[in-house]
Amino acid sequence: MKAITIRTAALLTILAALFPLTVRAAENPAFWKYQVKGEFATVLANLKTSLEARQFNITGEENLAKGLENNKQIFGADKWNTIGFKDATTVHFCSLELNQEVFNINMDWSILCPFKISVYTMKNKPGVVTIITTRPTYLLAKDPHPKAREIGRKIEKRIIEALHEGGAQ
Repeated sequence: MKAITIRTAALLTILAALFPLTVRAAENPAFWKYQVKGEFATVLANLKTSLEARQFNITGEENLAKGLENNKQIFGADKWNTIGFKDATTVHFCSLELNQEVFNINMDWSILCPFKISVYTMKNKPGVVTIITTRPTYLLAKDPHPKAREIGRKIEKRIIEALHEGGAQ
């Protein structure tokens, strides 16, 4: 019995070391959140490369931080960034293969694609880049179609694998 406990503890220690900055967005189960150490532009480029390697097409990108800064006169200089973000970019991406599969099951699921990640840094955490996305499993969890949860898991797994790989580079 003690050997199982020691093995389990060792396994958990190894897993914790492999993903030291993985964050479960416990405050909202609809989100998957991951943090990595690195320079924002490098992490963002690596994430996009990894998504493309997993057969996702990048369909759009918005530099949200720059857009807000360029329009701070609308909000007032003291109100445009009260939370203290430094960089914030959203990347939209899609998969023709997953679209085809989804479209052949339920056209309502077409709302899933393009998928989106937000990548950001905070001024109070220099060198830490946060990656966040909406979980397809959460979006399809209560769908009555018998394949909904299977498709949600398949899509989410592929996205998360690409994001882990891109963030680890």
